[in-house]
Amino acid sequence: MSEEALRRQLDLGGPLSPVLIPLVLGLRRKMLLRAGAVSVERRLAGIRTHWYYVPGRSGSDPELPLVLIHGIADSALTWAFTMRGLARIGPVYALDLPGFGLSGFPPGRRYTTIAEHTQVIAALLREEIGHPALLVGNSMGGWISLRLAQTQPALVRGLVLLDPGGALLNGRDSWQPFVEVVTAPDLGAVRRIYRQMYGRVPLPLYFSQRAFQSLFLRDPVQQFVALASEDDFFTAEELRQISVPVGLVWGDRDRFLPDGSFEFFRDNLPGADVLVLRRCGHLPQYERPRAVVRFVRRFARRLRAPAQAPPAGRGATRFSLFSYQPSMRLRRTTPE
Repeated sequence: MSEEALRRQLDLGGPLSPVLIPLVLGLRRKMLLRAGAVSVERRLAGIRTHWYYVPGRSGSDPELPLVLIHGIADSALTWAFTMRGLARIGPVYALDLPGFGLSGFPPGRRYTTIAEHTQVIAALLREEIGHPALLVGNSMGGWISLRLAQTQPALVRGLVLLDPGGALLNGRDSWQPFVEVVTAPDLGAVRRIYRQMYGRVPLPLYFSQRAFQSLFLRDPVQQFVALASEDDFFTAEELRQISVPVGLVWGDRDRFLPDGSFEFFRDNLPGADVLVLRRCGHLPQYERPRAVVRFVRRFARRLRAPAQAPPAGRGATRFSLFSYQPSMRLRRTTPE
């Protein structure tokens, strides 16, 4: 059945459309809490901030916490299918970024800058966790993770980036098609986002297009996109200066980010271990959660503390240096 025929058959304006996604997210939250996650709320960097906490499982390392950071128009619940598996590494903190999920806004505003998001993560690490962490970030969450590793590397044990945003590429012009899509002016734009974001679009999303549209029409998304400046983005030189171990996961069907984003990160992150997931889009934690957990656990086993020296061999290397020990080289990663 063609998409147009499917569109005609679905009641896109029906009364259930606006409530389906909130209903699914509510069920996902209940699932997390019943599985042992704890819902926590504190003020961080002056912003009311919410996160889910899962203690490390038996045999995990209490001094290797993980902080999971979602992308734009998303929430901490995007990690619901990965948190228990990642708790085999250490305690897990899945954060609702300011303005998303159950977190509040900065005083007097309904959007948050990349710098403010970064300050919130830094406050979580200093005030609540007390140890440098392995940051796992998707999309905008990867962008924030990289910025923290650049500005405050002592807080970061390592990075795993899932289809990260923030590549400067050719400047604003590179991002203009993205800006036009995420303004989600109509349901046609919503369906374009579906095709760009997912390796295979889940059928229930076609029944909840208006609810999905509303996620992108909220101020935290619209104002962030409108006000982001080129200074917020990463240059190739800035990426080459990242001094912590990095893993990069990319869905080979991701069309949500501008063309060239994958190559920009792959070629400029120092010593990054790269995993390309076949038939996967922009949300590997949702579409391929087991593969993501396996990759992060393998990455975490190579982290060593304390970190004393940066990885050897900066620049466009295709091999991994998971440790600060320059002699430790790992095999080339192949697509999965």
